[in-house]
Formats: sequence, C-alpha cells, structure tokens
Amino acid sequence: MTCSCASAVPARPGGSEPARPPDPVSFSPCTRSVLTTPFADFQKQVIDEFRANHGRVGGMFEGARLVLLTTTGARTGRPHTTPVAFLADPDRLLVIASAGGADRHPAWFHNLAAEPRVTVETGPFTLEADAVVLQGDERDAVWARAVASDPGWAEYQRKTSRIIPVVALHPVRTTGVHLPADDLPAHLDERGLRPFWDTLREKKGRPTCARVTGPDTYDTLFAALSGVFASPPPLPSDAGTTAPFTLPVPGHWVDASHRPAREAGVVLYVHGGGFEMRMPDFERPLAYHLSKTADRPAFGLDYSLAPEHTFPVAHDELVSAYRALLAEGVPAERTVLFGESAGATLILEALPTLRDEGVPLPGGVVAVSAPTDFTVTSPSIDAPAGRDAVTREVMEHIVGQYLGGLPNDRAPQSPLHGDLTGLPRMLLVAGGNEALLDDSRRYAEAAAEAGVEVTLDVYDGMPHVFHLGVLAEPRPPVAATFLDRLAAWL
Repeated sequence: MTCSCASAVPARPGGSEPARPPDPVSFSPCTRSVLTTPFADFQKQVIDEFRANHGRVGGMFEGARLVLLTTTGARTGRPHTTPVAFLADPDRLLVIASAGGADRHPAWFHNLAAEPRVTVETGPFTLEADAVVLQGDERDAVWARAVASDPGWAEYQRKTSRIIPVVALHPVRTTGVHLPADDLPAHLDERGLRPFWDTLREKKGRPTCARVTGPDTYDTLFAALSGVFASPPPLPSDAGTTAPFTLPVPGHWVDASHRPAREAGVVLYVHGGGFEMRMPDFERPLAYHLSKTADRPAFGLDYSLAPEHTFPVAHDELVSAYRALLAEGVPAERTVLFGESAGATLILEALPTLRDEGVPLPGGVVAVSAPTDFTVTSPSIDAPAGRDAVTREVMEHIVGQYLGGLPNDRAPQSPLHGDLTGLPRMLLVAGGNEALLDDSRRYAEAAAEAGVEVTLDVYDGMPHVFHLGVLAEPRPPVAATFLDRLAAWL
C-alpha cells in the first residue's frame, strides 16, 4: 500500500522549515504494523483532530506543520482528504509526494495530476488552489531547500528510483477563515503562514461584472409575474418533500434531485418579503427550481418575522440552520446559500458571524436583489421613478421594522459596513431597473476589494426580484437565462 500521508512531519525546532517525515518503517502512521487501528481510521482521527483544533495535532504529530489536502479522485470523482506536510512561500504552499520513499507516487499526487484544482485546509483558514508539479531547476531548488532543512528527505529519495515530485499550490481564493481576528495572528505565526496570509490579504480585485440582455422588457416580465401572483403554480408532482433529517429550526424540504443531502449537499434557501411576510405558495415552487438547477435538495428556512421579531432573531435562526446542516453531515463545500431581497440580506449578515465563529463557510452564496446598506443612501434608490416595487419610502419602512431602533450603519445588520475578508465566492444578481441596484454594486466592489471572488450579474431593464419569473408558464426568456447562468456559476 502506498502511504498517502507519509509526508506528515513535525516542525523543525527553531526554524521555519519542517523536518523530514518520520521513518515509515518504525514510526510512520502509514505502517499498519505499528497501529492499533486500521490506517483509514487513524487518518480520519488525524483529520478530525486537525479540524477541531485549527491545525494542531497531538501524538506523533505534536508540533507538526500539516495541511489537509483535498483532491478529486482520478477514478471515482469523489473528494479525498489527506494530511501532508508543507513548506510556505509568500505566494504559494509546497508539498512533497515522498510516500516515505515508496516506489509509487501517493494517491493524492495522481489525483491532482488529473484535476489540479484542490482544497487546502491550513487550520486557520481554507483556500482553493491550483496544483502545479514543479519541473527542472525549480523543482531541484525546492528539493534542496527541503533537504537542507533535514537530510532525511534525501533518505527517502535514495530508497526509490522515481524522482520524488514537488508540487506548488497556488492560491485561487480563500474560502473560509476559521478563527476570530484576535486569535488568527498567533496561529499564523505558529504554523509559519504569516507571510503567505499577508500576500493573500494584499491580493485585491474587482468583481466580475456582466450585463445580461435579452428580449424581455419590464412590461413583458411584469405581465408574466402578474399571472404568477394571480394563480400561484403548484409544486411539481415529482418534488420530494420528505425531510432527510430533522433540523432545530422551522422550514420545509423540497427536493427535485432525489440525491442524499449528506453527499450532494443542500441549497439553504432564505426567502424575501421585507423581513415581514412569508409566501409559501411561491417559496416552495421556487425552492424546487433551485433544487433542480443545483442538483441537490433545498431547505427553505421559515425565519421569524418583523416587527414582532427584530434583529438579530432571524439572523440567529439562519446561523443555527446552517450550523445544524453541518452537524448532520452536510458538507460545507457542497452547501449553497441562496436568498432574495431580505433573505439575501440575512445571508450576507450571517457570513461574517459564521467566519468569526470558526464555522466552515459554504461553497457558494447567491444573493438576488439584496439590500446591503440600511442607511438607504445608494444613488440608485431614487432612480426607477415608479418602475420598481421598492422605493426609498419602502426601504425606510422595512429598515425601521426590522432593526427596531438599532443603528442602521453597522454590521452585521447592515452588511456593507462589515469586514468582508475571508468570505466565500458569491454571485450577486440585480435588475438594471431596480432601486437596490447600487446596493449590489457597492457590496460587490467592497467584497472584491477584501479579496472575495465576486460575480455581479445585472439584468438589463429588470426590476426587483425579477427571478420570480421562473415560476411563470410559459417561462420568460430572462427567467430561463437566470437559471442557466445560475447553473453555470454553480
């Protein structure tokens, strides 16, 4: 058996580089004979301890500088997570496919050779990265650096005729920060990650913006939506409504995928309605289309409504719902948070809270027509001139009901005013004719400036929550385009 975690090493005392891996014959966890539990069980214990302690692992790995490397199985297409040692450069992480000097490359190396996009958990934070196998002089320079830190790496090379590969992991985006801001520096320093983290923080960007055009006009969409509101569509007959498990929050399951939530993931859908109303006749069919598009079950959260329940009640319920999904075994990276209008605000409120609590963040966030600044000062707020259901007066009423006297210029209740670093990839969607267009634009720019991967789709001429056109029959072209672009983004 090829040792998939033979590169797990302790930190080099007094230095910045890790020492070599322990000898796989006498000490490595990859040697079945020295373990009282099967290798797979042992590796799971290491992974669980790593995640529970933000990268710190005891026992034979006390003080080790490890990362968890998740690759896509070359044969199965399934994710595989392996603890490996790393070296840190300011702009990349480096891992060595030593396999303890075995004659075959470790499985994780074959996986990333087939699919270079990987996930790297460092303990303090998680990122997606592109793996590049180093060649020639560049590989030799990194190898010499590793050998200089501990000659044991050279012993591994002497055991095998293969050239041990060195792999660079180039960060694509940070997908989660798992420690409060006050605790983060000590963990970064302990693991030699401060220069790498500083480089990540310095990578500022701009959102990817798209102007989406089509044959629909405001009037044709309004006519389609009028039919929907006059006669709400039934839930399709193939929709599953049986809960795969019980959550400690009110809501409803709708499943068009008929796939297990613990494997496929979940769309956590947070409805709109100005924080004050619920429309189940529309929410359930919409959840069905989200489930079908994302190919995973959807759970619609029935959060408590204003003005009886002001901030932070609904915010706390959403945080609880998301944490409960993870506790049930739903993978964070396969969870998508989707919200429209007030529901989108709740999601953008919840993300920094989850980040600061060290909870693994979702694989993606979709926010449609989101109010992001409760000061109601975005330039577009007065622009639609009667062509949008949302006006300045409507927003001022909603803010007053929801906040109940709390400040309107502070996070988390006003998401634009918060710290957006370390948040997951986002798709923001807005109508080109809606009063809240600039709320989406400003939030997209602020998130991108904080290093978040953001896509902003602006649908030309469309009003607030135009995506509800997916419920109309026949479906307007703009609604079909919305679902197509959502599927492509997912």
